[in-house]
Amino acid sequence: MKISRLLTALLIGLGALVGCATALDASEIGAGGMQIVRQSSATRVGQTFELDLQLPGVVTNGDQITVTIHEPVTDELQFLDSAVGKNLGGVLTSISFDVVELNPNPWGLAKIKLPITDSGATGTRIARPGIYPVSIEMRTVNQELIGKISTHLIRVGNTPFEKLRIAIIANLDTPGSSSTGQSASLTDWAEMLDSHLSVPVSLSFHGGSTESDLLDSSLLQFASQNYEIIRNPIVPINEASLLGAGLAAEVSSLLELGSDQLKQFGELAPTTLWVGHERANETQLEVRWARGIREAVVHPVSLSPIPKESPRGTVELVTNSSTMRGLVIDDLAPSQPHDTPSSAAHRVLSHLATIALNDQSKPLITVALGWNGQGPDFADAFLDGVTDLEWLDPLPTSSAVNTPFLVENGQPQQFRVQSRVNSTNRDFSQYRDAVRHLQALRSMVRDEDARDYDQLSDELLLSLSSAVSELEQRDLWKSVVDLVRLQTSLVDIPPDESIQLTSQKASVPFSFQNRASVPLRVELRIISERLTVEDFDDGESTTIVLDPGVTTHRFRLRALGSGSFPISIELHSPNGGLMVGKAQAALRATTPTGVGLGLTVGAAVFLAAWWFIDTRRRKSQRS
Repeated sequence: MKISRLLTALLIGLGALVGCATALDASEIGAGGMQIVRQSSATRVGQTFELDLQLPGVVTNGDQITVTIHEPVTDELQFLDSAVGKNLGGVLTSISFDVVELNPNPWGLAKIKLPITDSGATGTRIARPGIYPVSIEMRTVNQELIGKISTHLIRVGNTPFEKLRIAIIANLDTPGSSSTGQSASLTDWAEMLDSHLSVPVSLSFHGGSTESDLLDSSLLQFASQNYEIIRNPIVPINEASLLGAGLAAEVSSLLELGSDQLKQFGELAPTTLWVGHERANETQLEVRWARGIREAVVHPVSLSPIPKESPRGTVELVTNSSTMRGLVIDDLAPSQPHDTPSSAAHRVLSHLATIALNDQSKPLITVALGWNGQGPDFADAFLDGVTDLEWLDPLPTSSAVNTPFLVENGQPQQFRVQSRVNSTNRDFSQYRDAVRHLQALRSMVRDEDARDYDQLSDELLLSLSSAVSELEQRDLWKSVVDLVRLQTSLVDIPPDESIQLTSQKASVPFSFQNRASVPLRVELRIISERLTVEDFDDGESTTIVLDPGVTTHRFRLRALGSGSFPISIELHSPNGGLMVGKAQAALRATTPTGVGLGLTVGAAVFLAAWWFIDTRRRKSQRS
């Protein structure tokens, strides 16, 4: 009997272990090829909760889809568990559908509809507002589990509570994919945002990334009063690195160009607001504080230490030398491997709804669109949900960051920004050399001939973008220097020759050849310690224009002595930044000059006086 009882216990225990293993296997089974392509954002009593379900590639007769609605979540922790299929709670209702009855289209897309009621009438009874976990299982005719996914039904109603404030920031420079499967362009974002003009969104992008045709496109509708455009340089830059390299003028130019470009698309946010696109550090905040930034939006990884939970409200961001108001982007419900843009967006909406319904601390949530590959399709589904979900109160970021501080011990909550881990000092000497060469060449050409050079100058400035690799930068800078040297080599200066002066002053011709197709301005310098050029404006140099072909200019030279001596002939860019060419010539002065001329005249006067006196003496003797 004892042995029989022992065997029974062992069998029961073994059965439990097998059951646990079976349950574990079931929980670890993935989506099985199922995806939620679209679903209702929020559902009221009398409305229908809809799911567009993408089925696996192979479906057979007898396969079943079971939709189970569970009891509503009561806090964030339970919600996050339910988002990954855990801690789903008790079952309210479970409905099974034969796959054949769902009548999927040729691409395997099936539509599931559940009418919602709050009574015992026909439909699915959901008595009160809340966030209800929904599990979706697919099984074979033999009840073998094929796949399982989870989502949430947001049942709204006349529930009196304060709306959840959210600030929405969209990074339009994101490389996230579009509905076509291609990398999202600014045009894709513009077309999407054109459908959500009622939702306040802060748009962050760089004007240098805009396509040329956008000024005439729907992007102009960013002028909606609900959209504010964050001020950015025309291209993304490492502002601290550029300032550390002494390129403050370039930073100012990039910022000014950015604002000029962005203002064409709508209302700009205040000059005091900055949004960090990547991990921010104290150096970045300090250089921006120096130019007037007083409010910032950063990612939680920018804080030291990284908080377990993002602060939900306005805080103080602290560096060694500055303190500014700040919002921290919230890490909401993470995405799942089987996600579509719609299902990922709905999970974030469900998370916000859970906070709105259960958090009584009046939080302010900062939501980022366009990060982590979330492209326009994700944003489209999310903004649709924000419009439908009446529990949310979206605010412009510039307003949200100026709401009262979160308080701790009677003082505003403070978070220290991470210090820079390592130095990002760069050597920009090649850039400076390229700029010097190009500016020199630009000073040599007329305005009407300078279009290509002005465009190249813009490219040089934009090459300082942090989105351009160091290799690409070096290649561009070197190519500019090579181009300038090639262009200036088309000017030939006089070859070595001898110049003869037969008087103290003489007009001497100098010939130059310009093998370029446009006139070029150069500064001519004729240098010698024993020679002056009377035609030169400053006595040392003059600017001349060399038309294509051979050009001859005459200059009055004045020798300061006789004999043979060298002179140097130099051509410079008018701005003095580059020597175009140099040649040596020998000058021979064969006429008396200076003291020699004075002695000659003196000797002539002496001889004339001697002749006059001698003639008078002889006449006196004869008389």
